Amino acid sequence: MTQALHMLKFFGKLVEPKSEQSLKTLFKLSPDGSISSLFQNFVTYVQDSVSTELKDARAQCLQKLKHISDHFELPNVFDKRSIEDFLVRNAKSILCTASSSSRLHYLPEASPFDLLVVDEAAQLKECESLIPLQLPGVRHAVLIGYEFQLPALVKSRVCEDAEFGRSLFERLSSLGHPKHLLDVQYRMHPGISKFPVSSFYENKISDCENVLHRDYERKPLAGPMYGSYSFINVDAGKESKGKHDKSLMNPIEVAAVTRIVQRLFKESVDTGRKLCVGVVSPYKGQVRAIQERLGKAYETHGGFTVKVRSVDGFQGAEEDIIIFSAVRSNTTGSVGFLSNVNRTNVALTRAK
Repeated sequence: MTQALHMLKFFGKLVEPKSEQSLKTLFKLSPDGSISSLFQNFVTYVQDSVSTELKDARAQCLQKLKHISDHFELPNVFDKRSIEDFLVRNAKSILCTASSSSRLHYLPEASPFDLLVVDEAAQLKECESLIPLQLPGVRHAVLIGYEFQLPALVKSRVCEDAEFGRSLFERLSSLGHPKHLLDVQYRMHPGISKFPVSSFYENKISDCENVLHRDYERKPLAGPMYGSYSFINVDAGKESKGKHDKSLMNPIEVAAVTRIVQRLFKESVDTGRKLCVGVVSPYKGQVRAIQERLGKAYETHGGFTVKVRSVDGFQGAEEDIIIFSAVRSNTTGSVGFLSNVNRTNVALTRAK
């Protein structure tokens, strides 16, 4: 089938220079719309007006299409579930979530799975990992993740105390099973990566050549305040609780973030440079307040995107520029969620 596709593309390139009238003659159907008439016009056209190369291409196309017609059979099914079952049974690779992999247990005549790859395995509860691990015929399983990023979310204090949120990845790691560390990072400017690498990765990760190159130096805005990373002290900001879910927010920080986004947008438009900005905060109240403040002002501009999410919502993602709104500002020095080093690690490692 792949060969037939290549041949048809090649044939199309040969036909392209022909006049519009010639092509109309070639593909004109008889009044009854019969296929035989189409091929008769095709044959006449080729014999009268085309090169030997085109004749050869035509012959090979027809040969491949005839072979497909004789040997390629599709099932006579029309309902959605039967079509899905047919596609999954004949697929070489299947991508799905851990929970939806349960549907693969009930496929009739399904081939055994040789290899199972679980991404973000450190975010998956042990019980959730068992769903794909019980698929028939799995011979090898690869768990990809990092136990010092955000674990699975457990809302019950009882479940949390019972370590219900622990992942299979973390359990195997604690039992001394060998791990293979991906020890080169390709995302962050060295100025950004230095602190996370020393604080969370025991200096076992190095910077790839691409982030060390001079072209990777970024100065998003003019002025001494902005470089590969910047700390902006919003000393007038005060934390407060939102009206709906009592989640914390900081209105002054909302205004500061909005102003920075506005400047980044103007810079992107003026320079014509595409820019992807992420705004991250540990509190849903702050995320909601920033989203409401920004509105839909930047949705229609193709060269500039801005995404506002919680730290949990940004795990696994990256953007050109990350603006982190910490929210907390109080007389006791409490930092709340940010005392969790996993959450801090994720927040500080999303930016390029």
